[in-house]
Amino acid sequence: MAPLRDQSDARRSADRAQLRTWIDQYGPALHRHFLKRGAGADAEDLVQEVFLRLQIGAARSEIDQIERYIFRIANNVLISRYRHDVVEGRPFRDPLTDDSGAPELLSPERIMLGREGWARFVAGLEALPARSREAFLLHRFEEMTYAAIARRMGISVSAVEKLISRALDMLSSYLGPL
Repeated sequence: MAPLRDQSDARRSADRAQLRTWIDQYGPALHRHFLKRGAGADAEDLVQEVFLRLQIGAARSEIDQIERYIFRIANNVLISRYRHDVVEGRPFRDPLTDDSGAPELLSPERIMLGREGWARFVAGLEALPARSREAFLLHRFEEMTYAAIARRMGISVSAVEKLISRALDMLSSYLGPL
């Protein structure tokens, strides 16, 4: 019986190490994901819920595309939280409202300034060298870590830092004072 116990202990240890790696790699991006969607103070709890569900899912079967799987869980967690809040009679915090609950006013001037800023941003993106643009988009829009970008692009983390820094410098020159 001892060899079976040793195998299961080794398996649990490997599973814990894998989970720790996923937490380190995807935890910050998940936290930002929840903050952007209005989770506020609950963001950390939601991240923990994602990794709990991930651990349960990983125990049942092998996971092929971990990043896609994690963010699918994250969206399901948000939906569950929203439904729970509705049942409990708590209003869901809309990220387009401020802390007082008053909707943000969108004046014609503000809309025009937003459109102009967006046009300058897109022009700046198009002017970036391809590799800088790719690194920047992966980091800012796909919320990938520098290490994940480095693996994906086949370069070092230092090279990713330089590409993103260059992209930010060029974009700030396109955007000018806001």
